[in-house]
Amino acid sequence: MRLTAIPCAGKISIAAVLALSLWYGAAGKESGAAAAASPDMLYEAEDARTEGTVIAATRPGFSGTGYVTGFEHAGEAVRFTVNVEADGFYPLKIGYASPFGDKTNYVEVNGSTAGEKLFPQTEAFTEIDFGQVQLEEGENEIRISTYWGYFDVDYIRLGAMQPRPAIPKVTPKLATPKSSREAQALMDYMTSRYGKNILSGQQRTSSEELNYIYRITGKLPAMAGFTATDFGDNALEWAKYGGIVSVEWHWPAPMGGHEFFASKTTFDAAKAVTLGTEENRMLLRDLDEMAEKLLRFKQAGIPVVWRPLHEAEGGWFWWGAKGPETAKRLYNLMFDRFTGYHGLDNLIWVWTTSDTIHSKDWYPGDDKVDMIGVDRYIKDGDYSPLLSVYDTLVNMTGGKKLVAYLENGPIPDPRQLKKNKVGWMYFNTWNGKFLMDGKVNAEQHLRTVYNHPYVITLDKFPSQTIYGKPPEPYPYPARKEAPQPVTAH
Repeated sequence: MRLTAIPCAGKISIAAVLALSLWYGAAGKESGAAAAASPDMLYEAEDARTEGTVIAATRPGFSGTGYVTGFEHAGEAVRFTVNVEADGFYPLKIGYASPFGDKTNYVEVNGSTAGEKLFPQTEAFTEIDFGQVQLEEGENEIRISTYWGYFDVDYIRLGAMQPRPAIPKVTPKLATPKSSREAQALMDYMTSRYGKNILSGQQRTSSEELNYIYRITGKLPAMAGFTATDFGDNALEWAKYGGIVSVEWHWPAPMGGHEFFASKTTFDAAKAVTLGTEENRMLLRDLDEMAEKLLRFKQAGIPVVWRPLHEAEGGWFWWGAKGPETAKRLYNLMFDRFTGYHGLDNLIWVWTTSDTIHSKDWYPGDDKVDMIGVDRYIKDGDYSPLLSVYDTLVNMTGGKKLVAYLENGPIPDPRQLKKNKVGWMYFNTWNGKFLMDGKVNAEQHLRTVYNHPYVITLDKFPSQTIYGKPPEPYPYPARKEAPQPVTAH
């Protein structure tokens, strides 16, 4: 994504239009003549509603008569009212400055989260491409609010209505050389359903989460998520019932404090990927121990959706604390150790990315990744499809990889996914309150999701095609019946 600086202070003509993503196949022009011919609609922040924020005119280079600043506390925002002539999808660009570093903040459309956007550091006012937003005929509200805060909003710009691009077709070739029959069968199935359905998934700590879903909905998820420290027997049992096994590794540092948060360990990932160091020796020990656990699944003919080094871009885990080059070297070392030295051919490799302009710097490469995705926890009860987040991830690999919602709080509404052509391969709701407090995901919403034809649940998943044998029946708990309407007598 290329940033274009807005020219100097005062009321200016419409600024240069950023190049749209290759996925949309459109090329922007930076000349004034091209900008003048654009049908874009520009909305100045100083004319919008403020919530705890203030209008200022001290930083040079703004458009119009000022800009909105503040954004220091949760809930502080600027709200733009925009009008369009027809329901549809519109490209959104945001004029901003971020003098205090890269800052991520929220963008909402008509009360629903459109995405969290990273605004890269810049003292000069600059324009950034947010991607498409869905608007309804007539009046709409676009709200930009504090997450990290500490940036300035100059204006927003809406382009002409665009069609939604088709969800790209993904080749089912796996990164693992000579992958197992079961892993290839699962990849074949997922690529065949990509953009046509979403696989339901649930992160679990015990059978409690799955039983809760069944009591509420009468269904079970097609996929169960496990952590690598305790997945063994539980995941093997889940596979017996025909479910997909997904595993992520909250990897405690091999030495220097047995913690995975970078702030709680002295373990140096840069030294760990350097051959001959003590850190490297201990790292290889951990990899070999994990490989032994995964070999049980290879021997049982069970493919594993394998998600290591998640959220590396955030830097809060030790595997991401030393930057993108170290994280990529670590991932590549693991890939080669597992597939080459240990012969693990049953893994489908998943890279957890973000939707920022820096994400490509962290990406290990198409040759060692089968699927990419994000972790997102938006506000309770907000069942947004996260259209712009999905689009950004598709663009990141040129549409060559499956894209999944790897961790979520609220489950996206399948009706909106289908309507908006947002093709998340699967969702994976986190455990505890994210599933069972009735606020993050209301019971009625769970019933809607798990009984929608767009959603693949365990009973719809063709497990015999993957595992080569029929599944054992799940020990279903008693169901909680939905409340019946009261009839007057």
